[in-house]
Amino acid sequence: MIAVEDLRVVFGRTIALDGIDVELAPGVVGLFGPNASGKTTLLRVLAGLQAPARGRVRINGMTPNVADEDFRRLVGFAGHRSGLYERLTVQENLELFAKLHGASSERVTRTIDTLSLAPFAWAPVGSLSAGSKRRVAVARAVLHEPQILLLDEPYANLDDDASALVSDAVKAWRAPDRIAVIATHGAKRVRAFADSGVVLQRGRLARYTQGFRQT
Repeated sequence: MIAVEDLRVVFGRTIALDGIDVELAPGVVGLFGPNASGKTTLLRVLAGLQAPARGRVRINGMTPNVADEDFRRLVGFAGHRSGLYERLTVQENLELFAKLHGASSERVTRTIDTLSLAPFAWAPVGSLSAGSKRRVAVARAVLHEPQILLLDEPYANLDDDASALVSDAVKAWRAPDRIAVIATHGAKRVRAFADSGVVLQRGRLARYTQGFRQT
């Protein structure tokens, strides 16, 4: 479970998140809101990449800390930056991250198939389009089958077919004890398979809705 208590994040004079209180149970959670509503900041806090000014976050009983190896194993994160090595091929990137997380070569092959990455598996990541990089970043995030999956705008720069592949990858990763938080402007796409939705407005929690339709 993810528990967020009185979370506040400040950048200079800008309050990015203010008084966020929410508990997220296992399932797929859509994170919605306009630009500058705090979606990316919240995901970075959950990923252990941003320290709050106030409040507490607990993920499966752990405080987010990217320096903690056990925590890194728990979480899969794909942000605005791909987190990939651009000089390495797609295959080499995924094999490297698989070794770091103790995932099998079979898992690499399955992830490549799920996201239809085989046509450019041996192309350097730096040569790929923005949309293709996005799919590889999602592949990296789900590769080690983390309990917590955090995706920031995973459908950006993707057409309908590629977007469907990303959704399929999340559905394939899904399990009863896992939580995914997906920040997106494409609310309709995520609502189609999400369990719940969080709406942020100007850094505050505007709404938390449970009981979305599942597929």
